[in-house]
Amino acid sequence: MKRLLLPFAFLTLLAAGAQAQNIKDSSILLSAAHDLNMSRITVSWTTTDAQSFQVNRKTIENNNWGTVMATLAGSATSYTDTSAKPGVAYEYRILKLKGNRVRAIGYVAAGMNLPLNHYRKNILIIVDSVTFSGIDSTHWNNLKNDYYMDGYGSNMMVAGPSETPAQIKARIKSWNAVNRSLNMQCLLIGRIAVPYSGTMLANTVDLPPDAHPDHGGAWPTDLYYAEMDGDWTDNATMVTNVTRTANMNNPGDGKFDQHFIPDNIDIQIGRIDFTNLPAQGSSDINLVKQYLIKLHRYKTAAVTVPDKAFISDNFGYLGGEMPMRSGWNNASALVGKNNIRNSGNYFDSTRVNAYLWANGMGGGSFTNCSGVGNSSQYKDSILAVFNVMFGSYFGDFNTSDNFLRSCLASKGLTLTNVWAHRPHWYFHQMGLGMQIGHSVITAQNNETDFTLQTSYIGNFSGSYLDRRISMNLLGDPALRLKYPAMPSALIATKTNNNTDVSLSWTASPESGILGYHVYRTNKKGYIYSPLTSSPITGTTFTDTDPYNGDNYYIVKAVRMELSNTASYLNSSLGIMALASGVQGSNTAVRSLNSKPVLLYPNPGHTDITVNAEAGASIRIYDMNGRLVLQTQMESDEYHFNAGNWAKGMYVVHYSLGQAVQTIKLVIQ
Repeated sequence: MKRLLLPFAFLTLLAAGAQAQNIKDSSILLSAAHDLNMSRITVSWTTTDAQSFQVNRKTIENNNWGTVMATLAGSATSYTDTSAKPGVAYEYRILKLKGNRVRAIGYVAAGMNLPLNHYRKNILIIVDSVTFSGIDSTHWNNLKNDYYMDGYGSNMMVAGPSETPAQIKARIKSWNAVNRSLNMQCLLIGRIAVPYSGTMLANTVDLPPDAHPDHGGAWPTDLYYAEMDGDWTDNATMVTNVTRTANMNNPGDGKFDQHFIPDNIDIQIGRIDFTNLPAQGSSDINLVKQYLIKLHRYKTAAVTVPDKAFISDNFGYLGGEMPMRSGWNNASALVGKNNIRNSGNYFDSTRVNAYLWANGMGGGSFTNCSGVGNSSQYKDSILAVFNVMFGSYFGDFNTSDNFLRSCLASKGLTLTNVWAHRPHWYFHQMGLGMQIGHSVITAQNNETDFTLQTSYIGNFSGSYLDRRISMNLLGDPALRLKYPAMPSALIATKTNNNTDVSLSWTASPESGILGYHVYRTNKKGYIYSPLTSSPITGTTFTDTDPYNGDNYYIVKAVRMELSNTASYLNSSLGIMALASGVQGSNTAVRSLNSKPVLLYPNPGHTDITVNAEAGASIRIYDMNGRLVLQTQMESDEYHFNAGNWAKGMYVVHYSLGQAVQTIKLVIQ
């Protein structure tokens, strides 16, 4: 893929140049709405000085904008799509053209009455052993239960303090390989090894993202963990003019060579890491605990945040780059153009006002973003949930008191942060209720769908710096913008001689609730299926065909979310109740839990872990058919020592009810 070498003067992150163009006007601030009959979607905008507009549309799953849908006169302020269908998620791109040049761009995701997403696939949580043991189990249970009550299957692995990036990736890769269409998200927590990659040198085609001559070499990247198929080599050298030892790259040092991802990113990944942040005045373990509490409160709607955004642009035109162009686009799509504040200081504003979205940028250091603030100011209660930052140096996130990473340490509402705008990232899909990880992986893999290869605004090629290893998410990739308040006090009572189950619950305090979906499974932790085809409006439900034995019931509140661009069904997290000893007629065979059976390390030598389900039977045979170990799992993890076993291959037989799996184990 060809990348243009741009003059260094255009790239360096210094004070903003002359305001040759209003940066807000370089982004078309879009909104979208549909009629009551759901027969059309109208995309609207306000802008000036256009000769014409070009409209493209695609479905959310497609990466190709296809042919031009419409060309409009320069006086146009909207486009009505009469071919849009209810229940389909669309993306629209609007280009403002003048003199055969693109002068402004806008993106928006829109849809009419989009269906509820009952199942959100699976997430792997990897936490280091010191952090895991240092935090009360209540918080880990809340984390896993919140995922489960949001429709995810979850696995948690505990990593040793000395595990290398290659060993961590082997765990992730084994988990992903069990089912690549389902196992698609990963959250790293605590002191998990940070991979480094890159042989970047300024003033060449391989210049570092912040374009500083002393900041080349390798940068930290979690994309190594999230990319399953490409070749990550460790053969190149880059030490010349590289100031920091951490960025120097030598053959065989464990730092990889690639600074563009070698293949598409396969899983959505995020990191929660507070190591080496002394300015926060608290230990990294306490800060992880604080984050888990914030995350739980946000997902359970214990806090409410208004649809408002804050923008602090301290770069402006920047030689034609106009980095805040996508910032205006994202903020407008998610909260509406009239709900954006762009005056005042980020820290002063977010201490006293809550914002769903905040975007700041300015000349930087590892601990500072000029015009925004410094790392120590995150000790305050900062009330901005989703954050985007841009500036020199601090995109290299594995540094002491790093400005980007410190954001999540605030005791306020901060839950995510990314180093964006070089290249541009687009988060407008979150306006459809999609998790932030979807937008992140779309940006990471982008080459064609959100770039313009020619006739780009200003002086920058549309594909410049796409697919860089510097594109990392700090925070939970499963986070959504909105979580309705949950119902409460679910009670399951056996009735009709124990053949039926009657449910009752207390209504959600949320306004605008359409009703409730009721789900059921016969094994806690397994996939639960809806018993209701549409939300029911009452607070009672009777299951006349329950399973014979245990029945776990989940109830979720459902609301029609009316965002700035779409209407979509959105659900709260669920609440659960158990009815045991039911004499039901439903004897359907239990399917294996969505979470896979994991065995690690594999190949192994001494200490081996089986991560699966409590109650499962484990039998291990050597290649001569001799039984070498048999046990019943008392918890989700079982540990055994194979230090005295002969080297070679073994067969692990796992069974739980009707579910059976066979896994190969290699002892080295």
